[in-house]
Amino acid sequence: MPSRQLINENTLTYRRALGPGRIDVLGGFSVQTAHSELDTAKAQGCPSDATTLAPVRFLPTWDATLLVHARRTQILPERFRPLVFNTKTPHSKPTFLVDGAVAGSWRYEGGGIELEPFEPLPRRVREEVEAEARRLAAFQAD
Repeated sequence: MPSRQLINENTLTYRRALGPGRIDVLGGFSVQTAHSELDTAKAQGCPSDATTLAPVRFLPTWDATLLVHARRTQILPERFRPLVFNTKTPHSKPTFLVDGAVAGSWRYEGGGIELEPFEPLPRRVREEVEAEARRLAAFQAD
């Protein structure tokens, strides 16, 4: 049985490398893998502080992150799965991530991005999502 110190080290290393995660995901994670991921992240200039939140990201329809690895990575909370995938259509809705998890859907409409958060967002988070939406709309317009 692993020692408490090893479990604590494994948990801390996981969080530094990959951010927040569920205990069942953490169970399949090793410190060696984490150090490799952390080294890669540092080399790419990513912050390594375990309290650093992941930036807001927008995912398109058919994004492989949702289609292939959604259950294993816990990127899509189960309560939102029916809002993202419809049994009548084979594709996902475009979604946005807040701190590495799906928090709503979006669509490009009339030169702008329309947001549909699945739950109320705190003001700071809403402002970050809207700022990223403006950048995406500018990109779509080009």
